[in-house]
Amino acid sequence: AVLCVRRRGPGAPKVRAAMGVVGTIGYLLIGCGPAGVIFATRIARRPFLVVLTFTSCASWILTATVLAVPLAFFLPFGSERGYVLPFVVCVVCHELCRRVVWRTLTRWMASRVDAIASHFGYRKVSAGDSMNMHLAWGLGQGMARGLFFFAANTVVSVGPGTIYTKTCPAVPYFLTSAVMSLAFVSIHTSAMLLEFSQDLERSNSFVAFLEGAAPALAGTLTLGNLANDGCLVVMPMLVVFATGMVWHTGARLRQ
Repeated sequence: AVLCVRRRGPGAPKVRAAMGVVGTIGYLLIGCGPAGVIFATRIARRPFLVVLTFTSCASWILTATVLAVPLAFFLPFGSERGYVLPFVVCVVCHELCRRVVWRTLTRWMASRVDAIASHFGYRKVSAGDSMNMHLAWGLGQGMARGLFFFAANTVVSVGPGTIYTKTCPAVPYFLTSAVMSLAFVSIHTSAMLLEFSQDLERSNSFVAFLEGAAPALAGTLTLGNLANDGCLVVMPMLVVFATGMVWHTGARLRQ
């Protein structure tokens, strides 16, 4: 590993910290490992689910890019508070686009997949197949967020040092990004599986609305990172939120 020197303020003593390839691999295992395991065990052996996962991933990135382009003409906003309203608007619009794309796609797939199954003499789409499609779509959303905000930046962590942000000088940027990537993979995947459960039960309750809006709520929660040492609060809250979503999803699917 490469040794780096870190200072915690003017005149502070030097602190040596090991960084390098090993650290980068560790960050990738935290942020992308669980998603890779799910993809390898549940998705990779089924070409249709692979296509669906990457379609989900591409749609998430495309939507994020389209929503970010108008904001580029107004950057920078000057202070941290100036980013709050545009961020919330983008998160809400992104969530609405996600649901519209998924609903449109499922309506198109419902007739096409059944027609293909009838033509070739295959069995029709079962509840298990539908659950796997929801899993693939949610996993693709989580993978896209991880690639967009985490994996694309990990190349920098191989170098001689690490990065600390002004608002979070206590925790390395790559560690917070890895943990949040893991949390959002869990939240996106759980939200889609809960939507599958809602479709089976035909539930339209307020709880069902909150379950579907979980990715948007978690995204809004990350605004706390703009505050000084906000990551020390946001990161544990996201982990608890993601853990609760996974537990709740498991309980719902077992019913």
